[in-house]
Amino acid sequence: MIPTDVLAHARAGFGLRRGSVRVLSTRFGKVCLAHRQLDGTRTQIRLVRLQGDTAQRLEAETAWLNHLAARHHLAVPVPMHWTGSGFVSPVITARDGRRWKAIACSWVRGRHINRGLRANDFSRAGALLAQLHLANRDAPPAIAAARPEWGIPRLFALATTLRDLMHDATTPPASVSHPLAAALRASHAALQEAIGDLPRSERHTGLIHTDAHWQNLRWTRHALGIVDFEDFATGRYMLDIACLWGKVEGRPGARHMLDAILDGYDRVRSLPGDALRDVQVMLAFRRFDYTGWVLSWPRLDMQRWGPEYLAASPAYMDRLLSR
Repeated sequence: MIPTDVLAHARAGFGLRRGSVRVLSTRFGKVCLAHRQLDGTRTQIRLVRLQGDTAQRLEAETAWLNHLAARHHLAVPVPMHWTGSGFVSPVITARDGRRWKAIACSWVRGRHINRGLRANDFSRAGALLAQLHLANRDAPPAIAAARPEWGIPRLFALATTLRDLMHDATTPPASVSHPLAAALRASHAALQEAIGDLPRSERHTGLIHTDAHWQNLRWTRHALGIVDFEDFATGRYMLDIACLWGKVEGRPGARHMLDAILDGYDRVRSLPGDALRDVQVMLAFRRFDYTGWVLSWPRLDMQRWGPEYLAASPAYMDRLLSR
C-alpha cells in the first residue's frame, strides 16, 4: 500500500510537478515508484520506513551515486536535492504515525534486454562493472563505513529463516524435508570454507552493486547504464560478475558469454589470476542468498518454481564448490 500522504510530501520536497505515478516494487518497508511529469520527464522516488540505519544507508547511497556520476561519468541514477537541504528528505511522518525517509533520482535512459544479447554486449557489461569497481580508488571512505560487507553474516541478519535452519535451531519449514535441510547445511559449511580460502585484498574486495543482473542494466545504442543501487555494499568484486552471468548461465553458449564478460572487464581493470574460482564461489553464494529469499516466502510455492529451485540448490552449490 502506498502512503499517499508521504508521497505527496516527497513530491513537493523534491520539486516534482504533477504527473502520473506507477509502483515499481514494494518490499521490506520500501516503496519504489516511477513518477512521470506531464512533459514526459521521469523520476524514481523511493520511500523507506525509518528504522535502524535507514538514514545512514540512504546518505551513503546518494553519496555513492553522485561519486559515480560526477567523478566517473557513469550512467547511474543521479540524486535530486530536497528543497533547501541535501539529497535525503527530512523525516516525513504519515497520518498513521509511521515515519519515512525519501530520495528521488533521475531516470536512466535505455531499456533492459533479456534475449538477443551478443558477446559484444556482454563485453560492454563486463567493462561497465570494471568501471564501477575502479571508482573505489577515490571513493570517500565514509561510504564504505556505512555499508557493511555483503557476506553470510549480513545475509543471515536479513534471511532469518535460512539462518535458523543452518543452525538447526528450528523445524524445517513446510515442504523442506529433513534430508534437504541437512544437504543445505552441508552446502553452507562448504561455502563458508570456500569463501575463507579466497584471497582478500583491495584487488578482490570493495564497494559493489550486489545485484548487477541484466534487468538492472539499461541499454542504448551508444551507452550502457545501471540502476537499483539500494543494496550496494562492500563485497567481493566477482560477485557482480556472478550476478550478471548467473541469470544466463543455463542458456546455450553461456560459457562464451562469461568469457566475453571477463574479457570486457579485463580490458578496463585487470582481473586477478584466481578470478574464475572467485566467480564460482560467488555463484554458489548467490544461490545461497536466493535460497534464503525463497525460504522467507509465506509459502514455498508462492512462486511455482520455488520448491524445485530449493530442492536443486545443494547440488548446484556443491558442483561449483567441488571444482
